[in-house]
Amino acid sequence: MSQLSFVCGKQDPLNLAEEWLRLLPSLPPAERASRRNDIIELCAPWARREAGRYRGGSEPADDLGQVAVVGLILAVDRFDPNRGVPFRHFALPTITGELKKHFRDRGWSIRVSRQTQELYQEVRRVEPWLTQQLSHVPTEAELAAHLGLPAEDIRQARAAALAYRTGSLNRPRFDDDDRDEVGDHVGGPDPAFDLVVNHDALCRAIRVLPERLRAVVSMRFVDELTQCQIADKIGVSQMHVSRLLARAMRMLRQHMLAEAPEDGAADELSATTARPARSTAPRTHPNRRLATGHPARPAVRSA
Repeated sequence: MSQLSFVCGKQDPLNLAEEWLRLLPSLPPAERASRRNDIIELCAPWARREAGRYRGGSEPADDLGQVAVVGLILAVDRFDPNRGVPFRHFALPTITGELKKHFRDRGWSIRVSRQTQELYQEVRRVEPWLTQQLSHVPTEAELAAHLGLPAEDIRQARAAALAYRTGSLNRPRFDDDDRDEVGDHVGGPDPAFDLVVNHDALCRAIRVLPERLRAVVSMRFVDELTQCQIADKIGVSQMHVSRLLARAMRMLRQHMLAEAPEDGAADELSATTARPARSTAPRTHPNRRLATGHPARPAVRSA
């Protein structure tokens, strides 16, 4: 225990600390540092009691006590006896300022602007009192009229309350069930979102097809009929249905590629829908051989 603790007794520690602070400039440097530590140790319990006024929130009491002691150290180092201000009146605002700074910088889970924080604190302070006066929870318009602020500011202050303290996704969904976590019920990105653009382009392209081609495409891909069943319905051959479907697919592909944005979607759609190019080289019958400048002769079978 420090020497000041023995000397203090029933005397106010802040008054005694002020007396020692007035004597510090006249002490040798080594003794000055020792007396400074004694003053801090003497006033630390008082600083922690001041921090206790801010308990009951989300911040641990030990953290608030350490912040209060930091404010006390700043007050001891910055105190000037020549200004004529009592040490109590100088130390208390310094400690309170450090505590408010801690809440502003460390108390919020998501950092918001200082103006939004002050607005949130003001609405939080006025709302219980206004609830008692009106006998109901005040609306945004009533809070705005009482504070003389726009309704948009009140809406922003209430939204900021969600950023003050966030919950963990790994916490139990219910108190009596530790296996069911909140994160298990959070939705993820829907893979069907990527198909919305292509589906919209296809719906527009379908409308440019002739009525007969639209009917054939609908029977094939909506009703899921085979080409033979479609041929029986419209009175044509199966090969003709195949040609109609190929023509419809070609027209749809051209229309969708023409509307595709210039961000690589056209290349992707072309790569997924384009058919391999047909070879333009002449086909040769296996039983024929080409001679330079002369047509190939048919093979002669022996009797």
